[in-house]
Amino acid sequence: TNLRGTRAGEESTGPDRAVYVWVPPGEFPMGSDEGDEDERPVHRVRITHGFWLGKCQVTNAQYRAFCDVTGRRFPEGSSGDGDHPVVYVDWEDVQAYCGHHGLAQPTEAQWEYAARGPEGRTYPWGDEWDPAKCCNAANKGPAAVTFAVGSFPEAASWCGALDMAGNVWEWCADRYEAGYHAGSPLGDPPGPRQGQERVLRGGCWLDVDPAWFRCSHRNSDPPDARWGSTGFRCVYTP
Repeated sequence: TNLRGTRAGEESTGPDRAVYVWVPPGEFPMGSDEGDEDERPVHRVRITHGFWLGKCQVTNAQYRAFCDVTGRRFPEGSSGDGDHPVVYVDWEDVQAYCGHHGLAQPTEAQWEYAARGPEGRTYPWGDEWDPAKCCNAANKGPAAVTFAVGSFPEAASWCGALDMAGNVWEWCADRYEAGYHAGSPLGDPPGPRQGQERVLRGGCWLDVDPAWFRCSHRNSDPPDARWGSTGFRCVYTP
């Protein structure tokens, strides 16, 4: 898969055998003036290199296969079916999975760009909230928790990524700093150099407030936090 894609949403198989979608380089308005203080100000960000993004969140089956090969402990609390997102993974678990497969965690800017696109959508599917378009507290999965990944194809982002809102929070590569947007660089912001917590994006099955599912909404946790509402997806850069 180390080939570059040619158009947004083109699909390819990644090193972990998951489906990846191509996110071409471009610019977008990052942040929001309507949201929380840490989303301000809205600022232009340029993603200078295209990348492959996991079309869906990493599943229990995919993570279990990684554990079987490496001897890493599978998180017992992640008891959903094989096609549901793995949860109870901390930031280091995600690093280990990515490292094993030659993948990476998305930066916060890559994640938001893949979710909202050059036109800066409020939600992955558009600007209007629709609780039927994602897994949230008012629309939970069959066991009153998550849905199988990719259960909302009509809610795809501009590049074809699924579940960018809801299901589970997703770990990003960056450290978290509330005021980072105010001074972040135009090109490929790498995140702050310091900070105790790591960024989480996307909202989850426990949340009900539409504000938490907006593409610009920021959340964070200590890197050793493990929750039944937190998972991840990966990036592969040619």
